Amino acid sequence: MPKVCTVTGKKTEVGHNVSHSNRKTKRTFKPNMQTLKFKSDALGREFSLKLTTSGLRTLVKHGGLDGYVMAKPISRLTPEMAAIKKAIAKKTGAKLAAKPVEKKTVRKPNRSARLVKKTAEVAAKKK
Repeated sequence: MPKVCTVTGKKTEVGHNVSHSNRKTKRTFKPNMQTLKFKSDALGREFSLKLTTSGLRTLVKHGGLDGYVMAKPISRLTPEMAAIKKAIAKKTGAKLAAKPVEKKTVRKPNRSARLVKKTAEVAAKKK
C-alpha cells in the first residue's frame, strides 16, 4: 500500500541529503502515517483509516469522521471518504451538493492614510 493520507492526501516525497561539502544524495521524506479506527455515529460502524497525524488533527477539529465528511464537498474527498459521505447522506436523508460553491472575495485597495488625505485635498481643491 502506498503511504497516502485519506484526509490530507500527503504522501512520500523525494529530496536530497546535503552534506557540508554540498554533495547531494537522494532520500525520501515519509509522512507520519497512523492506522486508526473511527466510529461513524450516523452509520453505527467503524472505519479503519490510514492517515497522518495532521489528518487526525483535522478530523478532531471537525468533530469526528461524520463532521469532517459532511463539511467537505465530494470533489475534495478521496473516493473512500466520498463513499462514506454518500452512505451517511443516504441514511440521514441529507442532500449532497453537486458542485462546491466558491466564495468570491472582495479585494479592497491598499491605501495609506496619507494617500487618502491627499486625494481628499485634491478633490476639495477641484470644487
